[in-house]
Amino acid sequence: MPTAPIRVLLIEDHGLVRAGIRLVLEREPDIAVLGEAGDGAGGLQLFQRLAAEGGLDVVVTDLGLPDISGLEVVRRIKARHPAVRALIVTMHTGEEYVRGMLDAGADGYLLKQSAAQDLPEAIRVVARGETALSPTVARLLLRQVRRGRERRADLLSGRERQVLGELAEGQTSKEIARRLGLSPKTVENHRARILEKLGVANTAAAIGRAFQQGLVASTSQP
Repeated sequence: MPTAPIRVLLIEDHGLVRAGIRLVLEREPDIAVLGEAGDGAGGLQLFQRLAAEGGLDVVVTDLGLPDISGLEVVRRIKARHPAVRALIVTMHTGEEYVRGMLDAGADGYLLKQSAAQDLPEAIRVVARGETALSPTVARLLLRQVRRGRERRADLLSGRERQVLGELAEGQTSKEIARRLGLSPKTVENHRARILEKLGVANTAAAIGRAFQQGLVASTSQP
């Protein structure tokens, strides 16, 4: 039994570019372009209509639309229909745009320079629930992750990381004080600063955040 084609909405303000992208996609038997729009507002209206008529799988949108940015289009679509996948196709490679893609909830970020060659497969990738990134964008994301790790490593002092590690092992303030040669009051002060720096309300949340951000080794988790 044949598989249903991936249903796509295309939002691109340049008519020639939009026609070229549609031509590329129409050559693919497993991809069906259900509609296209030349701006963000029109794209959102068309999206709502197509969603009501039976659904949509992937929205492919330009970033620099004349009215509403592609990031805002993705943000609104994801807020209403989180299961719909969103793929941004753009010329922009700045880190602020990549961060915006992540914040908006986009599932892929493809550069227009390679769209004719890579777009069909990128659509298939995001339709499967995976992430599609141009190599340039992937390198930018990796750089941001590395910088984030460096900043997080500096977030807590050495002593605070030590106290947090002991808390993660289930030690009480008194036990930590004995093991580290501190007073219980000093341990409590460290704990309070840890909660404040991590932006959490209690020790359990601090431990969870610490494991997520790699502030303590997972081997010390009880």
